[in-house]
Amino acid sequence: MRFHQIKEIYQHIKDVNREFETFCQQLLKKTKDERLRMFIHYLIDKQDGNNDYLDTLIKSESHKVTDSWVDEDIEHGLAKKFIEYKQQTILSIDEILAINIEIIETINDWLLLIVDLSTNQTVKEHILDLIERQSQQSHKLVHSAHRMDDM
Repeated sequence: MRFHQIKEIYQHIKDVNREFETFCQQLLKKTKDERLRMFIHYLIDKQDGNNDYLDTLIKSESHKVTDSWVDEDIEHGLAKKFIEYKQQTILSIDEILAINIEIIETINDWLLLIVDLSTNQTVKEHILDLIERQSQQSHKLVHSAHRMDDM
């Protein structure tokens, strides 16, 4: 289905976050490296925070925003990517960080398409705010990874 409401888009991002969190939890079971385990726990915590933020958006934004329709498919490319990720052997913080950044960039690129398609200025602003928040988080993750390298 091509037409979706903004709240469905937020829900899809939550689903992607949950999928990444599940991936991280499975990775925790396989890895023995303590620094990598600490970073994975950090990523899981961040995914929980992201989903809490999206829940707040879904509940607190006006219905004019969340019920707005856009003519865009829900992005499904990441489902295929998760299959690839699960087949990889992750041995370092840089590898898991690269996967997380790829996910964030894929979502942000998709959200930029939605901004271009939306006719509602408020929706555009809210989606751009979400993109900015995710970009900032990506930068924080890189910074945190570098701090862990210094340990």
